Amino acid sequence: MSTDPLVTVIILNRNGRQHLEYCLPSILQTDYPNFNVILVDNDSSDDSRDYMRAHFPQIPVIETGRNAGWAGGNNVGIRYARQYGARYVVLANNDIKVHPQWIRSCVAAFQSDPCVAFAGCTVYGDIRAVPEEEFQKACREWKEIRTWITDDYIDGMALFIDVTVFDRIGMIDEGYFIYCEETDLETRARKAGFKRAKTNVPVWHYSRGYFRKMTLKAGFYAIRNNIRFALKNCSLLGIMRALAREYYVGCWPFYHGDMTKVTTLRSRPGHPLINFFLVTYCVLWNVIFLPRTMLRRFEDYRLVKTHLMSKAG
Repeated sequence: MSTDPLVTVIILNRNGRQHLEYCLPSILQTDYPNFNVILVDNDSSDDSRDYMRAHFPQIPVIETGRNAGWAGGNNVGIRYARQYGARYVVLANNDIKVHPQWIRSCVAAFQSDPCVAFAGCTVYGDIRAVPEEEFQKACREWKEIRTWITDDYIDGMALFIDVTVFDRIGMIDEGYFIYCEETDLETRARKAGFKRAKTNVPVWHYSRGYFRKMTLKAGFYAIRNNIRFALKNCSLLGIMRALAREYYVGCWPFYHGDMTKVTTLRSRPGHPLINFFLVTYCVLWNVIFLPRTMLRRFEDYRLVKTHLMSKAG
């Protein structure tokens, strides 16, 4: 029996069979003595499940029976992993490649400070597409594990989480569906006194895998959720700034931001006039669902406050 804490890698999949061909072999080469892999399938219509049964029968496939989104699908995986004794989980996109030391480095980051609840690697392809060759070069040049505490958000394509944090602040907010969920979770954890850590171990991300050909749909979810995040976590001034930013980035004809960043592309997915109607539609969506958002904001605040009071007591 290994004395190393059990780490469960949760791969979320929807119609990603072509990515599983390179993602799973890479993850299975991980150099860590106590990890397992599960795949959560969000009602794929391709042959992902048949591919898994034929090529990776040792990996459990959990079928949600619907497209539960990033938040809902990962919540299913987290509950499954905890049921079977996972100490840490990794929320992993199906379009990543990893260095064999990726799990070992993040476990070391957790063990360096008991307040660390999230850990992540050095991602190639986090905000813009990066050639895989750069990742391979980084792997060849990598020498030893380094970890550090960071104030930066850790993106959800390869996010390590101490599962005990869910007992303190609740699960991932499924109201987002996709985009902003990990930012919301980490924001709640930071308010509760938890920390984030990064490591120098490289991970490669294909970038914009599932939504690469659905620009307006990706833009809708990103803009809608940026506003929802502000409503949940910001002051009135912060909410107004978030609204102004969405209209400025998406609609101002003379905007000259970095259009190689996926975050910018999602906020400016089409012609400025089309973007204006899209942003306005996202604002109206948030107005309609404002009571539900405020109820979740209150519940999140209650959990954080309860945790802080228990620490103080």
